[in-house]
Amino acid sequence: MGVVVSDTGPLIALAKVDQLRLLDALFDKVLIPPAVYRELLAKSGTEADCLDRALQDFIELAPPLQIPPEVTIATLNLDRGEREAVALAYTHKALLIVDERLGRVAARKLGLTVTGVVGIVIQAKMSGLLRAVTPILEEIRQRGYWLSDDVLDVAARLSGEV
Repeated sequence: MGVVVSDTGPLIALAKVDQLRLLDALFDKVLIPPAVYRELLAKSGTEADCLDRALQDFIELAPPLQIPPEVTIATLNLDRGEREAVALAYTHKALLIVDERLGRVAARKLGLTVTGVVGIVIQAKMSGLLRAVTPILEEIRQRGYWLSDDVLDVAARLSGEV
């Protein structure tokens, strides 16, 4: 389904429940910028092995890029990983996977299409890759990735589980 660019958070969330393979199944190419790569290499939790396998298998490190001025302006309040992920998605005109609210706002201002870990899990269910959304999202949350009750309720409704 084309090229997707991911920020660090959604990759970690999926790795926490050993579901990074969903990205490989849903997209032709999964790109990350150098700052996201560095953030992933710094992980030492239970998700580290899953991240390492995905980095060797299907997640591609994009070369450093010159961030366009309009992206620099729109992403002033973001951390380096988010800024580079937005710039990479902007340059490739790709879907951006980001969960941080400020990152989503900046990306939308630049006309990017945005999803997050919840959207990926819902898409995986709709594609027949998962039977249910709620158990995966609950497990992600139990393993320390913040997802609000409201987000889980909306995900359950959108996936037809309520």
